[in-house]
Amino acid sequence: MLPMLWAMKSAPVVDAEERSILMALAESAWADGTDAFPSKKTIAQIAVVDPKTVQRRLRTLTARGLIAEGNQEAAAYIPARYRPRVYDLMIPYSWYPDIEQVNAERIRRGKTPLTPQARPDLDPAPPKKCRADKGKPRKAKAGPRQERGLVVPPVDNQGGGTTSPHQGGLQVPPQGGLQDPQPSPYNPPQDTPRPSVPPAIEQRLEEGGTDGEPGSEVSPGVELLLAIGARDPRFLLTGRTLRDQGLMVTGMLLEGWAPRHLEQVIAGRPLPQPVTASVGAIVARRLRDASRGPAPSTARFPVGPEQDATEPLHTHREREVWVDQHRVDRYREESECDGKDGMCGRPRRPGSTLCWECSSAIGAAAFTEPVGAQPQTVSVFSVASPG
Repeated sequence: MLPMLWAMKSAPVVDAEERSILMALAESAWADGTDAFPSKKTIAQIAVVDPKTVQRRLRTLTARGLIAEGNQEAAAYIPARYRPRVYDLMIPYSWYPDIEQVNAERIRRGKTPLTPQARPDLDPAPPKKCRADKGKPRKAKAGPRQERGLVVPPVDNQGGGTTSPHQGGLQVPPQGGLQDPQPSPYNPPQDTPRPSVPPAIEQRLEEGGTDGEPGSEVSPGVELLLAIGARDPRFLLTGRTLRDQGLMVTGMLLEGWAPRHLEQVIAGRPLPQPVTASVGAIVARRLRDASRGPAPSTARFPVGPEQDATEPLHTHREREVWVDQHRVDRYREESECDGKDGMCGRPRRPGSTLCWECSSAIGAAAFTEPVGAQPQTVSVFSVASPG
């Protein structure tokens, strides 16, 4: 560190190249400035100069006494064909702020302490050479001086001599412009009410929710989510979450999901306790799991094998019936896995409140119901012929 400070601030160098090369040497030297042996290629990369420049500058620094050849045995471990030359930075004895510490390090290394005679003060840097022609006026070039710019050739006339076109330029007509005899009055835009959005919801959308996000575009999905949040504030969504899940709900509505079915999917089950995720993440997971199957309003099933095979095909379609979604939801609550804070959704294993995967991950022994208890079964579908 001390050689770097000396090379950077106190070394009497001529220009920036000498200082950069001296700092590259000081980077690998001891505190007393000895045993610096980076290769010329390494010094050239650090100082951003050519290796030939490094070789020439090292000779100059050696001639002025800033560096000297050191103990070449320090680099004896490097093969001879790659071995660089070892240099010592001749840092003056008077420059060191704590010479005792530097000498103690030299004694530990088996060297003699530094003295003022061994490290005298260095001469100041010589003045930088100036150009030989500095301050002298440049010699004028021989030959006629050519005018720059566009040269207009002379114009001959009958009266003799030459005349130049009169000075002038583009004639600008009198200032004026398009005269509008009937200027249109300024009609500022007005906010027209949207009849499909309630005032409270419209105000909330214009304000952008409570999390600093811009207002969500009004869509059937956003309106349904806001209506669910108004009835149950625990499931109220705002901002970007409202916008993203509104698009999801809108898509499910287009696929045939009824609003009451979506409300049952979102708020039909209570929030898991304790709540380890945001309400938006829980709603998104429930909607994503529900969207993997068909919409309840479009899930239709045939009557059964007792249907007469001789009947035409359209009769089979007419005898298809709808599914009771309330019974399906009740069946899910009683038969779905309680793992992952109630968001697993897989069927339970027999005699347990968890599925096979959650049982193997958490441990089935802690959640297994008594052996004597018989799990209740609920009929899922109600099939009836159209009256």
